Amino acid sequence: MIKLQSKYDKEKHALLLNHRQLINKAYRVAVADNKTYELKHQLFNYHQRTSQQLPQKQRKRKRKSDEAGANDEQVDNVKDYLQLLPKSTENSVETTLPRLWEDEYTVPQLHGSNLSGKFQKFQATESYPNSSTFIIPQAVRFYNHNVEQLTALLPQLLSSYDLIVIDPPWRNKYIRRIKRARQELGYAMLDNDKLALLPIRQLTHKHTLVAIWCTNSTLHQQALETQLLSSWRLRLLHKLRWYKLNTDHQLIGDLNQADVTQKQPYELLYLTCHADSDAAYASDICHTELLLSVPSIVHSHKPPLLEWLRQHLQLGEDQAEPNCLELFARYLQPNFTSIGLEVLKLMDERLYDSALEKL
Repeated sequence: MIKLQSKYDKEKHALLLNHRQLINKAYRVAVADNKTYELKHQLFNYHQRTSQQLPQKQRKRKRKSDEAGANDEQVDNVKDYLQLLPKSTENSVETTLPRLWEDEYTVPQLHGSNLSGKFQKFQATESYPNSSTFIIPQAVRFYNHNVEQLTALLPQLLSSYDLIVIDPPWRNKYIRRIKRARQELGYAMLDNDKLALLPIRQLTHKHTLVAIWCTNSTLHQQALETQLLSSWRLRLLHKLRWYKLNTDHQLIGDLNQADVTQKQPYELLYLTCHADSDAAYASDICHTELLLSVPSIVHSHKPPLLEWLRQHLQLGEDQAEPNCLELFARYLQPNFTSIGLEVLKLMDERLYDSALEKL
């Protein structure tokens, strides 16, 4: 994780995240022995795309002057930070992986944990002989479970968490298209009204941070800001963009300033806290203006946030590590309870390399 200092404000900065390194480090430091697993390089082999097609004429939407000004300011801002990016040190990996994450996911409803101090493996061989082998990191708890039924799980969860990460399955055209092509490739989407019913307020305490990923849809953003946050009893702290880079540290696509409803090379991250928290709580989190990283080639494989947000968490006096919860999770992280219909999807052993660390 590299901090890029703003040229205009000494308190402002951007963060360059290395998704693969952050996950590998979290897995490595959690185990007591020297055997660990690392995400394969090929998962982050995101090359610059070149198109021979002429640009299509896009439908223009009339923008309000304040919306246009705010958007242009953010565009200028990211261009300044892009000039500060270090030269990529990632080696170009020419080999490609089979699209294993598109295999049918057949894990039944179950829950598990690993507090053994080392990696474990899991395979539901009896009922699903063709299922993959999944690696289970140390210090994780997980529920392969429908988040819509989260209320039923409350007796098995902690009374509250220090950090909650939510990546809602927002309704969007892309997922509808791929579900029409191959049903198993698309995840189950949820309406905003159903998301509002999730018992988030029953899992937070006064100093809980809640990070919520959102699409570029203005309808979803409005629903989050005007409906979901109040339903979950949360207060908005900060809203920022996660910009996606290719392996050469360039944006993966053009910024569409004329119409923000068109496809963009970024997603939004909302950082929120309990509505009853002190007004000054985690106020310095706003110093981070934006995030940048090379994304995974797997759809909706978000970068981990704990390494960054840890400094803003207020833990108990004798508490060494935060208690974290991720909803709609598709991979496991140490110190997290992870819940989702595909909670082991990206823990497939074939997506990792086994490694031995020097003691």
